[in-house]
Amino acid sequence: MNYLFSLFDSWPFIVKLNLILSILFFSLAIWLIGSVYYIRYTKTIMNIKRRELEKTLLDFISSYLFDENFDKSSELTKLKKTHINTEFNLKITIKQLLIFNENLKGASTEILKELFMFLGLYEYVVSDLKSRAWEKKARALHVFSQLYIKAPEEVISPLINDQRLEVRQQAVLYILNLSETNPLEFLNTLQDELTLWQQIYMEHSLKNSFKGEIPNFSQWTSHPMSSVVRFSIRMMSEFNQFQNIPILMTLIDHNEESVRKAAIHSLSKMGHIDLIPKLISKFKNETPVIKKEILKTINHIGSYNHLLALEVKEITENKSLYTYYSSLEQYFKSTLSIKLNMGDLTVKEAS
Repeated sequence: MNYLFSLFDSWPFIVKLNLILSILFFSLAIWLIGSVYYIRYTKTIMNIKRRELEKTLLDFISSYLFDENFDKSSELTKLKKTHINTEFNLKITIKQLLIFNENLKGASTEILKELFMFLGLYEYVVSDLKSRAWEKKARALHVFSQLYIKAPEEVISPLINDQRLEVRQQAVLYILNLSETNPLEFLNTLQDELTLWQQIYMEHSLKNSFKGEIPNFSQWTSHPMSSVVRFSIRMMSEFNQFQNIPILMTLIDHNEESVRKAAIHSLSKMGHIDLIPKLISKFKNETPVIKKEILKTINHIGSYNHLLALEVKEITENKSLYTYYSSLEQYFKSTLSIKLNMGDLTVKEAS
């Protein structure tokens, strides 16, 4: 050994450095290769365990739901003791229940809720709701929302204004899915703007899933979040809340352009013809965006005379606006020409 050290000491510095670096890189390569194989081996083992657990759960849940001779109490105790004993297994179990829930209806879904409780999954998911990790909170909200299981109100309420958008969106889904009355009450405490995705889902839920009484959307026309105001304005026309027309008429003078545009669009969709004179008087002092919305309104519920009442000078200054005005003018003229020709034809036939 001393001889080897003596020999090593006698080598030039560059040879020593090359030898040390070679040994270092060789060791690093061996470590990397070993790590890759270890990760692949671990992943393979985990996949095998996952498949075995999924098969066990599939057989158990199927028997629990549909086998009348199945000993639920003893088999449930056995399953909890032997399989539902790690966080990995808990996640797989929840996933399997969600898969069953997607494909079942009626009494079977109620049994799945019962099974969810018996397996101790409720406490586990609630603990995720209280976690600091946003992905755990979002996943927990999704689980409760899909299974229609109510979580503690004091835990849900703060999540409406969570700093993560993903959590806020899942909180909205949860509330809409589980609300029996006042599905949009959470808007009163909302501190962030609604995303387009949230608005689409809220509208879809109100139209297709919610069975209770649709709220009067006028209660949110003074909300500090402009997206909430615009959403409420749009829903007034979607749900034909004609009693709110006076409120909408005041909103066409709102200081925010997007709110004025939403109010004009909803009133137009509701066919409120008294809107036109008000818009004509406002046209000169409005922004190009609102001017185009006024032209669209005249196209929808107005007439050629309403179009002629506008000041063309205010239109020619904006190329896009003038192009739309010209096409609208041609449309009205062609429509008027067809009506006049049909009138002449009627007169000739009568004579």
